[in-house]
Order: sequence, then C-alpha cells, then structure tokens
Amino acid sequence: MAGDFNEPLVQEDKFGGRGVSVNRSLAFKDCLDLCNMVDMGFNGPRYTWTNKRDINNLTLERIDRFFMSPEWCVLYPDAKVSHLPRCHSDHCPVLMETVPVSSAWSRDKNLAESIKVFSKEATIWNRDHFGNIHQKKRRIMARIYGAQKALSICPSSSLINLENQLQQDLEVVLDQERDLWMLKSRIN
Repeated sequence: MAGDFNEPLVQEDKFGGRGVSVNRSLAFKDCLDLCNMVDMGFNGPRYTWTNKRDINNLTLERIDRFFMSPEWCVLYPDAKVSHLPRCHSDHCPVLMETVPVSSAWSRDKNLAESIKVFSKEATIWNRDHFGNIHQKKRRIMARIYGAQKALSICPSSSLINLENQLQQDLEVVLDQERDLWMLKSRIN
C-alpha cells in the first residue's frame, strides 16, 4: 500500500508548523494495525513534502510512504524504498524497488540494452512468482463457467462457495495481470 497519506505518524516525521496531532496519528496507527501493515522504511532524505517557504515558516513532513503486509515482506525480503530528489513538485518521488527486477537494470549498458535485459528479467520474474498469468486466467474463467453451469442445473451451497472462491481467485489474477501490463507499458 503506497501513497500520500497527508499525515505524519510521529513527531520525528515533521519539521516546523504545528505539531503532529496525537489523535490523528493514533487513528492512523490503529488503521495500519487493523490492516496488518508495517512501514517499509526508506533511504534518502527524511521528509517527502515541503511547503516551500522560508526557514521561519518552513514545514517539512514525511507523509508519502509504502506499507507492506508480512506476507508481502516474505515474498520480497529485499524490497527497499528510496526518497528521490524533489524537483518539480512539493513532494519528492518515492521509489520502491524489488531486487529481482531492479537488478536487471544496469547503468553500465546503453538504454536499449538495459530495456532488453529488464524486459527479459521481468518476464522471468513474472513466470517464477506468478506462473503464466494469462493461462491462470483462462483456467479460472473455465472453472467459473463450469461452476455456473453446474449451479444452473443443480444449485448447492458447495457450488456457490466454489464460485465465490473462484471469483476471488480471478480478482487476484486480474490484479496481477494489470500490474504486469503496467510494468510492460512503462518499459515500452
């Protein structure tokens, strides 16, 4: 889970301006605990946002973050977050890298070669982590069709449960397919 959360979690995440609201901070932490999410931490400058004012009125905050579930942490133990230089915005870009894909990008190669190597490594990473997403999608769709066909002939709670589970499985695969499409569109 990533984004601009518009709220520092602790006082160390803020410089200048009003202090961190204890009530909002506790509500934010309660929500993270409820969702079983932990902050991924970061490399680089502490603050991700500035009001761009002079030192007497300057406010800096760390409000852009990446959170992960324990399950995600197991899948990507070497993932890291970096705060990049702020250029055209009051927010700095925040980059999350997973080692299996980011290691394919080399500064020693020219751009065309780096894209080629990155594409190959991303395809291998996709296969190793998700299998063939398109094949999984077709298989789940066929099973949903079969469950729905069977439900129309002889309704049962087990078939309803099966269809519901398959629909959930399909949502996961569709999310993975979207992520893969987005990765490929960035490369091209």
